[in-house]
Amino acid sequence: MENSSHVSVAVISDNALAREGLRRILDGEEFVVVGSHASSRGLAELQDHQIKPEMVILDIGDDHNLSAEIEVCKRAMPDAKVVILSNDFDFDLMFEAFKAGSDAYMVKRIDCEALIGSLRLVKLGEKVMPSELAKGFPARWTGRLLPSMPERDAIALLSDREIETLRYLILGSPNKVIAGRLDISEATVKVHVKAILRKLGAQNRTQAAIWAVNNGIELNHSELASAYGSEAGSIGMTAMDDIESAAAVG
Repeated sequence: MENSSHVSVAVISDNALAREGLRRILDGEEFVVVGSHASSRGLAELQDHQIKPEMVILDIGDDHNLSAEIEVCKRAMPDAKVVILSNDFDFDLMFEAFKAGSDAYMVKRIDCEALIGSLRLVKLGEKVMPSELAKGFPARWTGRLLPSMPERDAIALLSDREIETLRYLILGSPNKVIAGRLDISEATVKVHVKAILRKLGAQNRTQAAIWAVNNGIELNHSELASAYGSEAGSIGMTAMDDIESAAAVG
């Protein structure tokens, strides 16, 4: 690879035009396509040539077994980030994707600039979900996650700095990132996060983020643009495993 700063990408799609389109979008940016295949099983060809892409973009159709496809990708390239491109937003499919080990789930109508920005987030270790999710979390999900949430308006209980911290929890930002953006120490971030969880009655960071979206906590897009670039069109979230757990903040 000519530029070591490039992120190597393998594109998987049974649509040849889609593969070529993704190649043209990505090549020339900080990403470079090193493999283009009609099936995830084509990753074996890269293994034979000892090429190990850092990211696999999996363009799925309606008839794909998503979990099986992700499993093949992870088995062939266990260290690669897996990005799912879906025809339409489907909550159950998204949930399946993250449970199977993917790092991002995006809808194909995403524009080129937002796609590049979202891939940058994935490169940094973020989990990325489509912006459609912010327009209203499904009632079945929030109902399952937030049984202990108080019905009173908790916004009044949060300080300005806690609300700023909560905005970064919506993005799934780790404490180190939050500390850098807010120019405070990681220890102070932990104090803010613990206070947020206590005041909201949330068991973990993901529950707090869901509460924030459902109760009108808006992202500061100018701040996010300067911090992450155009990827503000998508939402970075914590790992889906956190959704099923009641893990304490660490």
